[in-house]
Amino acid sequence: MKQHRWFYERGPGATALQPLTVRALMTPSPATLAPDDLVLDAMRLMREKGVRHIPIVNAAGQLKGLVTETDILRNVLHGSAMTGDEKYHATLDVMLPIEQVMVRDVATLKAGDPVERAVGLFLERKIRSAPILDDAGKVEGIVTETDLIRLLQHMVD
Repeated sequence: MKQHRWFYERGPGATALQPLTVRALMTPSPATLAPDDLVLDAMRLMREKGVRHIPIVNAAGQLKGLVTETDILRNVLHGSAMTGDEKYHATLDVMLPIEQVMVRDVATLKAGDPVERAVGLFLERKIRSAPILDDAGKVEGIVTETDLIRLLQHMVD
């Protein structure tokens, strides 16, 4: 991948430019849920926190999956034009455990990865978010397409 100079920064006390890392963009300690939490819990958390991507972790904080607003919309019927039968099934769907709708093959990054790696991963996998994992596989952050767009905005301002 071609290296672009706008993906570099001068760190404190540094004389040379250093690659801009995912750590500079990520949201640290994102809201998470467990695989046995309900789709309804994910919907509530998304509304309360104003997020569209929730890492799903085990009791040790290790990533097990990711649930997104799109996953929920794809798996749960909604809308004012639903018939009574559709409303019944939609109610049942929000009571499903998240593990039944979450993505298991999740693209991830490390906080020290260069931003260029994140951009390449998003383009290659056609994803909108990537949890940031530490060496033990625990979620320490998340980076989203919004974070990358904010970086782009900063670069053109």
